[in-house]
Amino acid sequence: MCGLGCTKFFNVVLSLVGLGISAFALFVEMKSEVDEDFTPPCDLGEDISCSVLFHSQYGTGFGLVSQFLPANHPANQPNNVYWGIYFAFFFLLSLFNYKFIATFQILLSLCALVGSAYLGYILHFVLKNVCVLTVGTGAVNVLLLLFSMCKRRALKPKVLKEDKYGYYIPTTNYPSNQNNNFKKFI
Repeated sequence: MCGLGCTKFFNVVLSLVGLGISAFALFVEMKSEVDEDFTPPCDLGEDISCSVLFHSQYGTGFGLVSQFLPANHPANQPNNVYWGIYFAFFFLLSLFNYKFIATFQILLSLCALVGSAYLGYILHFVLKNVCVLTVGTGAVNVLLLLFSMCKRRALKPKVLKEDKYGYYIPTTNYPSNQNNNFKKFI
């Protein structure tokens, strides 16, 4: 298993990679909206195209926000804005080595995996397309989940005192010389 320093390193690097993917995808999406002649570098063919997702109803707010809020609402942002916020927050959490933060990172990773699986389902079954950036984001989310689980495992509390067989020996908080003086008062 990886040690604590190794998992922290990979969590930080993967968060930055996810943030880079999100920033690149947002740039490509904004550039393709402004310039109609722009061909995104991630459009590799007819069936492998990121702009299909970007320009569909699922490209903003995961296709869910617009069902509950108007199209011009501030919460109805491109999906890459949400991913960028998620990866930036995950990056900040990766800098701290506490068990409750590692547990929170696992929960965040599971939620992100649900979002990636949802977008993967939409791409494959509804839009009949593949987006390289969405697949990359999903791969980063899987790796972040695995390394967060390793981080939490590495943060197990240490047993205070063990005997040579590995059993816990309960001790008191009092110094041992006070226990010896107990007989003097009898």
